[in-house]
Amino acid sequence: MGIHGKSFLAGTVFMLVIAVSAGWLWENNKLPGQATPAAPVKTSETAIPPDAVKITPLPTLRMIGGTDVAFKGKVTLRQAIAGRFAKNLVIVNFQAKGDHADKSMIRIVWENGEVETIAPGVTNRKFPLGKNAVEISVIGYSMQERPIFHDLPRPGSLTWEIRYEPVE
Repeated sequence: MGIHGKSFLAGTVFMLVIAVSAGWLWENNKLPGQATPAAPVKTSETAIPPDAVKITPLPTLRMIGGTDVAFKGKVTLRQAIAGRFAKNLVIVNFQAKGDHADKSMIRIVWENGEVETIAPGVTNRKFPLGKNAVEISVIGYSMQERPIFHDLPRPGSLTWEIRYEPVE
């Protein structure tokens, strides 16, 4: 190894030592002669100011619905309700397509036994707060009505979205 080889090897080793030292200092975030900042002291109890705002969670809203649900003739689709009752009931949208689709409906049985029907084309229908629904059914109707012979079932589709708050 000649004179130039030894100086090249010494320069390479020196640069490697500088690179490793710089990497180690970078990892520790400490430069020579610099003091280490004190870690913040964490207390287990935090004082809550008396004018703090208390946040109460919103009640859980549930949604039942269907989009372009196909059927033929007449069909009753009973909707599953979480809990015993459904309160704060809102029919966001109800649409029906097919022959005589105006005879389609949403049937709601209330807690007191009263039955209410909602025709297609309804949007954002809200019910009184004191009413609790026991059963909700979506009824689709699409028939070719014939006066002498039996009615013929025809294809139709239903779209609905109902929001409510479950009562346990």
